[in-house]
Amino acid sequence: MKDRKEILIRIAMFLLFLFVILGVNAFRYYDRTFYACGPSDFFSLDRGRYEVFVDTDEPAADSCLIYYETNGQERILADKAMKSGVGGRFEMELPSNIRNDSVRVVLLNETGMELSQIDVMRITRILPVGQTAVYLVMYLLISLLLFRWFGSGQISCLLTGFVSVALLPVYPVYCAAPGRILLLIMTCVSNLFLVDRKAGISRESIVRYVFFLSLSLAALYFCTESSPFYARNPWDDTSIYYSIGRGITQGYVPYRDMFDHKGPVVFFLYALGHLLTPDRFYGAYLLESFCFSGLLYVTYRICSLYFERGMAQVLAVVSMVFLLDGTFLVYGGSCEEFTMVIYAAILYGYLSYFSGTKEYTGRWMVMTGVLCGLSFWMKFNMTVCLLTLVGMMLLHRLLGRHNIVKDVLAFAGGFLGAGVPVIGYFFCTDSLGYLKNGYFVANLAYADVRTIGETLTVFGQNVLLAVTDNPGISLVVAVGIAGFLFSSRYIGSIAGKIGLVMAFGVLIGSTYISYAFLYYYCLVAVFVILGIITIAGILTDRGLKWNVKEGMAFGLAMPCLCLLLVFNRNYREAAVFSENFTLCDVCEKEMENASQDREKTLLLYRNHRAQMMTFAGMKPAARYYFAPNISKHMPEINEEQDRYIHEGTAEFVLVDHAEMYPSLVEWGLYQYDQILDWQQGPERVQLYCLKR
Repeated sequence: MKDRKEILIRIAMFLLFLFVILGVNAFRYYDRTFYACGPSDFFSLDRGRYEVFVDTDEPAADSCLIYYETNGQERILADKAMKSGVGGRFEMELPSNIRNDSVRVVLLNETGMELSQIDVMRITRILPVGQTAVYLVMYLLISLLLFRWFGSGQISCLLTGFVSVALLPVYPVYCAAPGRILLLIMTCVSNLFLVDRKAGISRESIVRYVFFLSLSLAALYFCTESSPFYARNPWDDTSIYYSIGRGITQGYVPYRDMFDHKGPVVFFLYALGHLLTPDRFYGAYLLESFCFSGLLYVTYRICSLYFERGMAQVLAVVSMVFLLDGTFLVYGGSCEEFTMVIYAAILYGYLSYFSGTKEYTGRWMVMTGVLCGLSFWMKFNMTVCLLTLVGMMLLHRLLGRHNIVKDVLAFAGGFLGAGVPVIGYFFCTDSLGYLKNGYFVANLAYADVRTIGETLTVFGQNVLLAVTDNPGISLVVAVGIAGFLFSSRYIGSIAGKIGLVMAFGVLIGSTYISYAFLYYYCLVAVFVILGIITIAGILTDRGLKWNVKEGMAFGLAMPCLCLLLVFNRNYREAAVFSENFTLCDVCEKEMENASQDREKTLLLYRNHRAQMMTFAGMKPAARYYFAPNISKHMPEINEEQDRYIHEGTAEFVLVDHAEMYPSLVEWGLYQYDQILDWQQGPERVQLYCLKR
């Protein structure tokens, strides 16, 4: 009877998976034929790739143009040469929806005059039929392999269910890069087998991690704008990381060929994301999901120090609602978001050491050093808190008359080892000087020089702003710090309590000493885990003796996902809800139409609208292809950009409010034609193309 029930469950899972995938494609289906279509016939189109077939008997037909209207301007969506009696077939892609009934198709003669009508026109959305079939076959094979490897039973059934959930949001990523994502999926599935057979890890632990991974993929599908649920990530910072990461895969060297002052590790992460899914942010979405699944798993391990496994798993699922709050996650993809898992891992080591549940080993110190090194090469100020935690553990061992020389050497070895690939890369590209000036010197110049009084005032204002932006989470964090400080239930050692409070204070000080950007709070939010543990401890002490089984976390996942959408409302900017082209979409089409197979090099003059650099085929015009915030401390950036304009280095130039630079035309813009003048409220942007 149990075997029969399990078979029915597996069949139901496959049918549900099939229904969702086919339902998505059915929803996107579009096939429409127009007869006697004239210039005054308007319609709408949704985001996607389309095939357009045009047939005409008009002898004067020379070309076919598709227009659309946005922001009060009619612009060209696609352009195709045409022959009478032969017709034409071509493809076009819409990065966003056009739902204002402004799309129209016209035939032009050689002089550019609009002709009366098109005899027959058919527009069909291109759906990934073949890719979908392969994906479904792959899913069926994975299900069979899991059944063969793990046998029948509850664990195997749960594992198949979680893999099914994980593969649903990965489907559009797969459609963007089928070969690469197929290889990634099969590698992950193979690793499940190897971990089960070779690493000696329990199957319960494997199921638990796959559960956290599927939960992460599902949650971040809606919470980060790097996912396929969104047209593109509109954040300047992530666009900069992506453009430099893509540049690395094309032979450009950070700091030397493409300047920014963030650490090289984040550029390498985005380079990996680009290799997974070229010219899209989907690879970054996968990396964010892997990091967040690690964060959930470490959260579970921290909670396991104080509660039984069922309760710990429930608390880890609940923590997702706090750790993905949209106020500090912003659009997703920040350095701080990737570093959250590092903070949680080292916090777990710290708490397990002072709770006496983990053996202090040299191997663990090496791994701690590696994690600190990764944090250092992403943003070195983020490492101060981690070093405080590690330093307090070493001090505690020293006061306990332990020999810490080996520990220090192990940590230093891991820390330096993390930097070897970074230093090696820049050494091989003869760019160590650029690394030093771009990462260390530039960031030190970024720090504002103030008096002690001014610094304290700014610091207080920044902390107050962070608390008011995140009042609920700040309260839970404060409860957690107080609970671990005043209760001996969690940390019995005075040194452990002092070290935890010191590390938190150092984090606040190093983070908010100069600025209070929203995403800075990601690292502070990691300490919400302590608050969740403290509150759960208070409730259990008050007599709420819950008999929590491990399976309860699985049932709690869906309510928590729904609750998460209350605190993270990025989904309101989803591609499916867009009504018309944005500035990014218009610029992409204008540069695509104007490039005429020429190299698309771009200069963002005195601005950092780096989203424009994420389009397919875009390349930086020069080293300072955009103006970062640090440019006010480095006048050479503006001077170099002026030189680029004067020498006509860039094929395209994007300027914010060109009227603010009256000498710019005289200095060099006379070499360019203006192809776009975008005005929307206070925003005014001009796009120029080099004259030929």
